[in-house]
Amino acid sequence: MSPDEEKVWQSIQQKDRQAFQQFYLDNYRSFLLVAYKYLRDQGKALEVVNDVFVIIWEAAETITIQTSLRSYLHRAVINRSLNVVLKDKKDKQRLQEFNQLPQDLIEPREMEENELKLKLYKEIDQLPEQCKKVFKLSRFEGKKKHEIAEELGISVKTVKNHLNRALKSLNKVLTDWKSIQIFILLTNCCVFCPHG
Repeated sequence: MSPDEEKVWQSIQQKDRQAFQQFYLDNYRSFLLVAYKYLRDQGKALEVVNDVFVIIWEAAETITIQTSLRSYLHRAVINRSLNVVLKDKKDKQRLQEFNQLPQDLIEPREMEENELKLKLYKEIDQLPEQCKKVFKLSRFEGKKKHEIAEELGISVKTVKNHLNRALKSLNKVLTDWKSIQIFILLTNCCVFCPHG
């Protein structure tokens, strides 16, 4: 990292809003072009870039950057763009599969999913209290690991351990699940950058 970038990064880590805003204004257009190259949609590209900058701002104290700041953000934007492409592809595929189902199969499938959802929620309620809290904050409220750690006063590693334990415990329900949708809901964490 160059001395200038090092200075900017330290300012961002110290929550210097003005330095962060200036860095954003100086760089977001070039990152927007990177995202657009993958997404071919200006709205989605802007959303990806903004998401990456928000995450960088919120998690700056916990992120270690080995390369340059711009290289790190470039990689983060690419990774997040690829996640969006993959999600869009899966959504289209699921919609096509659903549309190809015979009409008389749709209602039984929905009933089966509702029954399995009940089993799943029952299993969640049986998790140890802290494990259940972490899981619900992550999967139902969409909070990031570092946000959960801060809210509950525990380490990010402990949050990861609780999530792994919860998913392992819920795996017996998931193996019966015929719909991939709930599996994605429970296991698909957004990989936005090498930091994870």
